[in-house]
Amino acid sequence: MDSVAVLHTYVFLLSFASAFLLGGKRPLLALSTRVLLVVLLALAVGYAVSAAQWYHGYVGVATLIANAVFVGFVAIDVRNWQRRRSER
Repeated sequence: MDSVAVLHTYVFLLSFASAFLLGGKRPLLALSTRVLLVVLLALAVGYAVSAAQWYHGYVGVATLIANAVFVGFVAIDVRNWQRRRSER
């Protein structure tokens, strides 16, 4: 399989998942988590664009930190969503 085709597949999946998480009628994620997802996507784009810049490493570290915080926020949101569902 060509690496460009794999990259396009991952970009499509990331875009689809992000659009699903950001634009749902009954969102699973809280507003703060959706805002953090937008920040994370902006950092990822900034990291990809700044390949030859001096700040590339800093943007990479910021992206990793934002990703870890996002995963934690999602875990909290999913737990709260499950708790609300079980109370019904």
